[in-house]
Amino acid sequence: MSQSNQNAEAKNQEPLDELALLDSSEYFPIRELSLRTGVNSVTLRAWERRYGLLKPKRTDKGHRLYDQGDVQRVEAILRWIQQGVAVSKVRALLEKGATFDGVVPSNEWLEWQESLVKVARAFQEDKIEQMYQQIFSQYPAEIAIRDWLLPSFEQLGKGAALAFCESVVLSCLIARVSNFKTQQKNAPKVLITGLVSQRSLWCFMAAAILLDKGLSCCVVPNTQHSNDWSSLVEGVQAQSVLVFCENELVNKAEELINQMQQWQLPVAVIGASFWLAAHNSDVTDLGKVKVYSEALEGVIDFMEKISK
Repeated sequence: MSQSNQNAEAKNQEPLDELALLDSSEYFPIRELSLRTGVNSVTLRAWERRYGLLKPKRTDKGHRLYDQGDVQRVEAILRWIQQGVAVSKVRALLEKGATFDGVVPSNEWLEWQESLVKVARAFQEDKIEQMYQQIFSQYPAEIAIRDWLLPSFEQLGKGAALAFCESVVLSCLIARVSNFKTQQKNAPKVLITGLVSQRSLWCFMAAAILLDKGLSCCVVPNTQHSNDWSSLVEGVQAQSVLVFCENELVNKAEELINQMQQWQLPVAVIGASFWLAAHNSDVTDLGKVKVYSEALEGVIDFMEKISK
């Protein structure tokens, strides 16, 4: 590195006066960077410490501060990892100004999938937890779920190994949602629910994705009856609702949509069989209710709509 570059970097890292920053709108803390980019603070700090992807300024008390340039850099990092590039490779690509053309996606995800399948079949709970912590600290939940968990679950197929793996991951995700609650208690609240027979795992995976966007999630995956949903909406003062509906509700599609329309809130209903039943029903205007057949697509589209 040249002397001029070293001096510029040193200047960039000099502590900034705390009082001066109070009068400046140019800089903001890590929680604001997280809200603007949809990348949680744990991941942002991991990108800084492990890979040198971010170089925040510091106050005289050591607090990290960011500006609009950091927002643009995080967005650039996200574009690369959305293309399947490992986060460990992104810094070099950014520094040389590489374009997407000709860049080969990393096979790191395939290796992680193979590792998860292997430890799940060996029923190694601690290994699954370690992999979860490593990957979810380095990547936004949406990417970790899309590129690691879902393909791994598919490879495991049905049986004890899959059930075991899902149970361990579910415990990790429940802890994640609990930890985020204290950080985002004043954020817009999303109720995520389903019936006892629905898979709790998807409820908590959805919550992990929405939490990264700065939303507050109340997850109640084990209601006894669909009639309970209206009481939940009112009780938790939800501002939007995400519901997982499957086979046992297909005969009530029209009734349930009418019920959800009365909430006067953005509502996403996810379930392939329910989607088919809803489109074959006599309901012509879904209003604020949107029905999705595919879970990840539905969660992401719903998140984008309510985050605007």
